[in-house]
Amino acid sequence: MTVDSTESTILLIDDDPTNLDIVTDYLLDCDYTILVAEDGESGISRAEYAQPGLILLDVMMPGIDGFETCRRLKTRESTRDIPVIFMTALAETEHKVKGFEAGAVDYITKPFQREEVLARVSVHLRIRELTARLQEAKESLEKRVEERTAELAQTIDTLHDEIIQRKQAEEERVRLARAIEQAAEAVYMADAQGLITYVNPAFERTTGYSRDEVIGQPTGILECDTNDPDYYLQIREAVDRDNDWSGRVTTRKKDGSVFEADTTVSSVRDSKGTIINYVSILRDVTHELKLERELRQSQKMEAIGTLAGGIAHDFNNILTAVIGYTDMALSKLPNDSTALRDLERVQEASTRAKDLVGRILTFSRQSEQKRKPVQLATIIDEVFKLLRSTLPSTIEINQQVHTPVSGDTVLADPTQLHQVLMNLGTNAAHAMRPHGGVLSVSLTDIEADAPLISFHPDIRQGPYLRLTVSDTGHGMEESVRERIFDPYFTTKKVGEGTGMGLAVVQGIVKSHGGAISVYSEPGLGTTFHIFLPKFRGDAVSPEASKTSEARGTERILFVDDEAMLADLGQELLESLGYSVTVTLSSREALELFRAAPKNFDLVITDMTMPGLTGKELAREFLGIRPEIPIILCTGFSEQINEKLAKEAGIKGYILKPYARNSLNDSIRKALSGD
Repeated sequence: MTVDSTESTILLIDDDPTNLDIVTDYLLDCDYTILVAEDGESGISRAEYAQPGLILLDVMMPGIDGFETCRRLKTRESTRDIPVIFMTALAETEHKVKGFEAGAVDYITKPFQREEVLARVSVHLRIRELTARLQEAKESLEKRVEERTAELAQTIDTLHDEIIQRKQAEEERVRLARAIEQAAEAVYMADAQGLITYVNPAFERTTGYSRDEVIGQPTGILECDTNDPDYYLQIREAVDRDNDWSGRVTTRKKDGSVFEADTTVSSVRDSKGTIINYVSILRDVTHELKLERELRQSQKMEAIGTLAGGIAHDFNNILTAVIGYTDMALSKLPNDSTALRDLERVQEASTRAKDLVGRILTFSRQSEQKRKPVQLATIIDEVFKLLRSTLPSTIEINQQVHTPVSGDTVLADPTQLHQVLMNLGTNAAHAMRPHGGVLSVSLTDIEADAPLISFHPDIRQGPYLRLTVSDTGHGMEESVRERIFDPYFTTKKVGEGTGMGLAVVQGIVKSHGGAISVYSEPGLGTTFHIFLPKFRGDAVSPEASKTSEARGTERILFVDDEAMLADLGQELLESLGYSVTVTLSSREALELFRAAPKNFDLVITDMTMPGLTGKELAREFLGIRPEIPIILCTGFSEQINEKLAKEAGIKGYILKPYARNSLNDSIRKALSGD
C-alpha cells in the first residue's frame, strides 16, 4: 500500500448541486482535488476508477440512499478501504449508528460549517495516511524478512551480504519507531489478548499514564463509564472483521477526567492472517469540540440578536406612541383628576417596557453605548458598597481590588459596568442564600497572549484587566453551565428573575471588546472571569445631564411613515410652540423641501421608511441646503448609529421611544449648534 496524490483527492456524492458547490468551495481553498457524483451508482463507479483518499456522502439521495451506497463501497475490494464521511441533517443517534454500521467513519451535520468540514476532512485524511504508512511498513518488513530467509536457504556464500540487508531493514524499523515516538498523536499497541505492549510519549502526555503503569494492563484501563460497554465490543468486532476502525471515543485519563479522541484502531496480522497485535492512534479533539460549541453558541446569539433588533424597531415605535400620548394626556389633566394616577401607571409600565427593550439590545450587542475612560476599581467599590447593604449578614464580601501599577482604566459605559457587577453579585448571593458563604472580587493585570486567545477568540493580543467574581455557593452541573448565557434560561423560581441577566452580561462584555468565562462544579462554588482591554489614558469624571424647558417658535418639517407617530409628533411639537409640517412620505418631504428650502428651520425624520431612508433623505436635504439642522429618529437600525449620523452631517440623533422633554432638548441643541 502506498500513499500518493490520490490521498488528497476527495469524492463528493450528493444529488443537491448547492451542497456540492458549498463543500467544493471549502475544500478547493485547501488545494484538495475534488471529484463529484450526483447519485450512489455513479459515485461507486467514480470511486472504483479514481480511488480517492476520502468520500463525502449524502444520506438522502434518489435511487440507492447513502447507507446502501456506503455498504456497497465497503463490500468491494477496490473501495472498502476508502474512508466515508456522511453529510446529513439527520442528527438522531439511530441514524448515526446506522451510518457506522454501514461502514462510515464520521458525520458532518448540515447546514455546513466551513471549520467543521475542513477539520473532519483533514483529520480523516491524516488518519488514513498514518494507517497506510503503518500498513506499508508492516508489509515491507514482512516481505524483507521472507526475502532474507529465502536467500539464506539458497546459499551460505551470500551470508555476508544478508547481514547488510538485515541492517538496512533494522534501520528502517528504527526510523519507523522514531516517527511513532515523535508523533503528536497518542499511539499504543496491544497484543491479541488486549494487553498493552507499547505506548509512545504522546500517549503519556495525553493520558497521564507512564509506560511502566500501563504496559501489561488491559486496554479497558482507558475505557470511560459514560460509553456503552457494547460500544467497545462493536469496535473490536469491526477491527477483527475489517482490519481497522475509525471514530470518536470518550477516553479516560489517569486522574479520572475524560477527553474526546478521534481514534483509529488497526489490526496487525501474521503471514497466516492471524491477528497478533492491535495498533491504536488517538488525537485529543476536546479543544476543537469546545471551539465548535462556542461557534454554535455565537451563531445562535447572532441569530437571536438579529431577531431582537427587528422586534426592537417595531416595539420602540409602538412605545413612542404610548409614552408620547400618555405624556400629552398627563399635561392636560388637573392634579386632582382620577385618571391621572392611571396614566402615571401606564407611564411607569411603558418605562419598564423601554428598559426591557434596552436589555434585549444590550444582550444582542446592538444597543447604543456612551463610553468613556473610567477607573474599574472605582466602579467595583461603588457596586460592592451598594451590595453590602442588600446582602444578609451570613454572606461575607472579600474585596481584593488593588489598582495595578499600570492603571485600571477601561473605555466603557459606566452604567453597563454597574449592571455587569450587580448581576454577578446578586447571582452569587442567590447561590449562597441557604447557608451563607463568601463573595470574592479581585482585579489583576493580564496579558492576552496566544493561549488565552485560543480559548477566547473574541479578544485581541495586548494588555487586559481580569475582573474575577466568585462565590462558595452550590455550584452548577455541566448541563446548566453550558446554558447560563442563553436568554431566558434560568434556574430561579418564578418571580425571582427573568433569565436575561447573564445573557445581558455577556452582551455587554463582548460589546466592550472583552470576554467572559465561568468555572463551576457542584458543591465547589462558581467563578466568573471577565477580561476587559485596558485604556491607555486618564479617566474622566461624569458630567451632569442638562434638561431644557425652553419653548420654541421655529418651523419644523416632521417626517414619519407611521400615521400615529406623525400625528403624535405634530401634537407634541405644537404643544411646545413650534410650527409643524407633517408628511408620511420621504419622497413627498423631499419635494416639499426642494420647493421651499427656506420655509423650514429644522427637519425631524424617521430612519426606516419606504422609498428613501432617513439617512438618504438627510443627504438630499443637505445637498440642497447644507446648513439645515436635521434630527434622525430610529427605533433601531443596523445601518446607522449616533457616530455615523454625525459623520453624515446630521445634527441630532434620537432613539425611540422619546418623550416631549427629550425631544425638545434635542431640538434646542440642534438649533443652537451644540
